[in-house]
Amino acid sequence: MNRKKTCIVFIFVLIAPLLTGAYCLGMPKAQEIELPNHLKLLVFEEHSIPMVSMELLVSAGSVRDPQDMEGLAHLTVNSVLLGTRFLSFDEVNNRLDFIGGNLYADCFKDSAMVGLQVLKKDLEKGIGLFTEIVVHPSFPKADVDGQKDDIIGALRAKEDEPLEVASLAFDKALFAGTPYAGPIEGTEKSVAALTIQDISKFYTAYYRPNNSVLVVGGDITLEEVKTLMVPALTEWQAAEVPQPSFRKEFAEGAVNVAIDKPVSQATIIIGCPALERASEDYYPFQVMNQILGSGDLSSRLMTEIRIKKGLAYAVESYLSARKQLGSFRVIIQTKDSSAKEATALARKELERLKREPVSEAELQGAKKFLIGNFPLKYSAQQDFARFLAQIEFYGLGSDYPEMYPKLINAVTAEDILRVAKKYLNPDNVFVIVADLKKAQIE
Repeated sequence: MNRKKTCIVFIFVLIAPLLTGAYCLGMPKAQEIELPNHLKLLVFEEHSIPMVSMELLVSAGSVRDPQDMEGLAHLTVNSVLLGTRFLSFDEVNNRLDFIGGNLYADCFKDSAMVGLQVLKKDLEKGIGLFTEIVVHPSFPKADVDGQKDDIIGALRAKEDEPLEVASLAFDKALFAGTPYAGPIEGTEKSVAALTIQDISKFYTAYYRPNNSVLVVGGDITLEEVKTLMVPALTEWQAAEVPQPSFRKEFAEGAVNVAIDKPVSQATIIIGCPALERASEDYYPFQVMNQILGSGDLSSRLMTEIRIKKGLAYAVESYLSARKQLGSFRVIIQTKDSSAKEATALARKELERLKREPVSEAELQGAKKFLIGNFPLKYSAQQDFARFLAQIEFYGLGSDYPEMYPKLINAVTAEDILRVAKKYLNPDNVFVIVADLKKAQIE
């Protein structure tokens, strides 16, 4: 066999497991235990690097924000990091610097997350710091006020970002009347009005072990977790968690939002309601989205709008499937003068999906990409820990890593046609941020 053929065979041997989904079977297995306080604890071992990741996911996202208190969930999770009963904010940072740890927090619509990465040699110190922060935050006023100032500054900066402005307007229009309508970070007015008492009350209500999932993984064993971590976690007391009613409503009919800004290019979002994450339609929808415009240069939107017509700087479609409700959107960034034509072409492609089956070549190409890319998205230890937490949170089943390739492979062209007819409505919500005189959008 010549050298060229040898290289081709070698490359195929490397990528074949990705294309068939066999690589997914090599993902670390998680062991699950439930503590007496009903905290769900998942542990996975991956000893290739001397690092340990901890990810706590709490069902305390922005959907829990009380009316007129937008941004409370976001401020709370970020304030958890600001100090504990024994440690000031500066002392927390000094300990992190000493062990080289990476402590972080984030807030989403459905959930909030606190995480820590630490070297194996500093595992005991890292675990002690993490559990102290999660279980006994102190919310020092001066540091919380500083956090509020940072958030308000970031909100002001976003006012000059057309995509941020368009995305906020889209959510407000599509999810009107539901907790998904509001911005995760809140507004300048709502954040400025939040108090230490508000944060403490929110934390007490939702930051409970029976409302959380904790994933610990990397260069660690289940026995080490039980010895070093579980005793401190048992101090965390379970309690009944408020379950506010959730109205599943969407905008009806056609909703058009035009925002006039002196920007150099138009930002357009076309979208409609979609599905919740646990839906069986999620998998055909994913394949359909990959074909339509998930960012691949060969996608239909890229081909028709950018490559053939040269009308867009960027164009993609995006599925956001959450706990209660979901959304689908097409995002276009183009010259003001091209906005009308680019919008028409995007709507044409959405209607095409509802009218005719996708080709076999498109179907197989999309499935191979999704299956091959799936394990790569979670190859980093921290990303895999978050992935496991989300599997538990959305109730996808402990065998999800093995099932995902099978679920994607089972999708047919008929499934995609059915899902397109069921969900796609290109005339539902339309948002444009542009110099409206130049864009000439009706």
